[in-house]
Amino acid sequence: MATIRYYPPERRRYPRTQLRMMLHGIRLDPDGGDVQNTLEMVDISRGGMGVISDRWLYRGQKIALSIPAYGQKGRKTIFATVVRCQKTNEGYRAGLQFDPTAIAAALGDTSTTALAA
Repeated sequence: MATIRYYPPERRRYPRTQLRMMLHGIRLDPDGGDVQNTLEMVDISRGGMGVISDRWLYRGQKIALSIPAYGQKGRKTIFATVVRCQKTNEGYRAGLQFDPTAIAAALGDTSTTALAA
């Protein structure tokens, strides 16, 4: 017998893209121990990203992410805030929200009005 599943409408502001990539993060307000984390990005949108971490991240924690620069050599630093974190089989699955001014700068946009839409 077939199972019918209901999926509620998407409530996200920006669509997500599934993308797996290893990133380096620096916890700006560490909870003790190392301040550096290796994070596995699992999805990304204009407003934030989902990551898997080997350690728990608390809600409100600030993280500086080092990501490859789009269309050029080198890396960019994007600042984000942890909005949720829960234990999974893979480690800790966390949702990060980008700082709007930091993402605008990374995209080369000097105004933050482009992100308000």
